[in-house]
Amino acid sequence: MNAYQFEQLSRDECLSLLRAGVVGWVAFPDDDGASLVPVNYVLHRDEMVVVTSYGTKLAAAAHDRVMSFGLGEFDVPSRSGWSVVVRGRSHLVGDDLVNPDLPPGNSWALTGTGIRIAIELDQVSGRRVPDAPVPE
Repeated sequence: MNAYQFEQLSRDECLSLLRAGVVGWVAFPDDDGASLVPVNYVLHRDEMVVVTSYGTKLAAAAHDRVMSFGLGEFDVPSRSGWSVVVRGRSHLVGDDLVNPDLPPGNSWALTGTGIRIAIELDQVSGRRVPDAPVPE
């Protein structure tokens, strides 16, 4: 039986990959169980900051619910890639008067400013699958 070939990424490696990214996925609880949506984000201090509008994602953050954030890159021909997953409590960020050093949000999907929420970096994990030989 073949074993999986992957490398665990250190927290520092995960944070480096998160800093370089622009779009990831957020999973959050909603009335139907859970939702998973793509989002633009920025890594700020020890939090993932996402811009959203009124809806279930904002409601989950207003109630400090646990959310997950994922980011990855995959190369099908070489059968390689990496992924990073963050899990932590979410909360409303507040405006620029409360957090003056927060970078501006940049959502591709929203017009206007939106509302910023954050996911704390309570758990950060990642793994990489190195290039593998393609089976014949």
